[in-house]
Parts: sequence; structure tokens; C-alpha cells
Amino acid sequence: MEWLLIIGVVISVYMAFNIAANDIGNSVGTAVGSGSLTMRKALILGAIFEFIGAMYLGNNVIKTVGSGIINADMLPVTGAFIITLAAALWITITIIKKIPISGSDAIISAVFGYGLVSVGISGMNLSVLGLILASWVLSPMIGMAIGFILYYLLKSAFLDRVKDIAVKGRLEKIFSYLQIGSSAFAALNVGAIDIAVATGVLYYTFGTSAGFDIKLIGALGIVLGILIAGGRITDTVGRRITDLIPSRGFAAQISAASVVFIFATLGMPVSPTQTLVGTVIGVGLARGTRTIKLDVIKNIATTWIMTIPACIALSILLYFIMNLFL
Repeated sequence: MEWLLIIGVVISVYMAFNIAANDIGNSVGTAVGSGSLTMRKALILGAIFEFIGAMYLGNNVIKTVGSGIINADMLPVTGAFIITLAAALWITITIIKKIPISGSDAIISAVFGYGLVSVGISGMNLSVLGLILASWVLSPMIGMAIGFILYYLLKSAFLDRVKDIAVKGRLEKIFSYLQIGSSAFAALNVGAIDIAVATGVLYYTFGTSAGFDIKLIGALGIVLGILIAGGRITDTVGRRITDLIPSRGFAAQISAASVVFIFATLGMPVSPTQTLVGTVIGVGLARGTRTIKLDVIKNIATTWIMTIPACIALSILLYFIMNLFL
């Protein structure tokens, strides 16, 4: 059992490293894109607050990922390895390509793929799966609507009314501080999602006592992933979708953070990436559709769509490979 735990720890760190590198842009990408924080300071801020969120706010989502679709009693240790590794491999590919995807989509798809060939459709909790799928659709749509409304109100009530350039500059400076606060809040919530994606399946497979150690080590893996590889996706989210200044970045970030907080509290592993991209698009639409870089959005959306069948296929493939040797 000891060597299995060691393998579990290695896989969870690998997954945590990858998912954090992918998701840190959801916490601090807009702050970097708007110029409120340098990349280095943003990654340090994100690492601190994601660690806190991972350790203290992720339990509801861990339960959903770890035992909501396939009961923990029906999932062997090797199954947990297969699921986590399948999702991690796909995320590695997308990080190399600098495309932000949903780690939640990846891990849930891997769970479903493994379930198909191990316990079958009847052995999975399809009602929980349905709720998760609904949350994937609703979170970016709600985020887009909130981002649009919030920035439109800010623009109408304050930003468009100020004509003096110096006053506008001071106003944007205030928003830059607000954006740093919203980025910290976002990182807490992203940490809660990321730790569930990285360790949720392993947490319940090994039991809560060993699971806590996996959770802690996974949280440290999140920190390493952010600091070492987090800059690639942060640049995409912060700079390539639409041009941001602090007021726009704040509107997008606080909108996304609020949506993720609500769903994480409900135990739903939504995608912080999809939610933030939705709010950034909403803010861009409030400025005018010409400010949205549709080619970037198309690339991101294509990868999102590919994630589900890719992770299902990877999980099934690893299942059959594993069975050849065990």
C-alpha cells in the first residue's frame, strides 16, 4: 500500500502543477493584462491565495469529484491513478500550446471515460454528472452577463462622465488596487476548484487520513505550478482576448470570482477558465464587439470542446494499457 501511496502523491503533484499553471491566469491574468501587477508579483499573489483556498475551501468540490460520479467504494487505487493521469497529460499538452482549458472538464471527462469501461453507465451517478454539465454551461454564461452589466454600469455611471485625463488616471489607479483585491479573492476560489481537480479522486480512494497528506502535497504542487509555469496561460487570458485597463480588469475579475465562489460552495467543479473568459468577453461586449479578438476565442473554444472526448479517450486507453500489465 505504501508504494501505491507514493505513486498517488507523485501523480497528484504532477496534476496539481499542471492545473495550477493552467488556471492561475483566471486569478491574476486580468491584473497583468491591465498593468495593475507585474507578472512576477501576480504569480506570487496567486500562489499564496490559491494555497489557502486549496487547503480550506475545497472540501465540497473534492467530495463531488472524488465520489459524486463513481462511488469511492467502486473505485480502486489504479482507477484513481488512471483518471488523474489522463487529465494531467491533456493539460500538459494545452499548456505547451499556451491555450487555457478547463481542468474540471478534463478530470470529470476522465472519470466518465474510466466509468464507461469499469463500472458501466449504470454504475455511475448520472444525476450528479448532469448537474456538473449544467454548471459548465451556466457558469460562463452567467459570468458573461455579470461582466457585461457591471462594466456597462461602471462605464455609464463613472467612466464616461469623467472628461479630465488626470482624473481618469486617478480613477484607474483606484481600480488597479481594487483589481488586486479581486484577484486575491479569485485565487481563493480557483484554489478550491484546483485542489479538487488535482486530488479529489485520490483523496477518497486512499481515505481521508492519507487523503489529507495528498491534499497538502497537492496544494504545494499548485504553488510550484504557478511560480514555474503560470506565466504562459496568464498572458493569454490577460492580454490576448481583449485589451484591458484596471477598470475593465476589475469588472471581469470580480464577476468571475463571484460566480466561481457560488458554484464552489455548492460543490460544483465549474471551470474558472471558462467563467473568466466569459466575463472578459462580457466586458469586451460592453465596450463594443470590435474589441473582442474572435480568433483567440475560437482557438480556446475549440480546445475546450476537444478536451471532453480527448480525456475520455485517454482514460479508456490508460485503463486498457494498465490491464495488460496487472
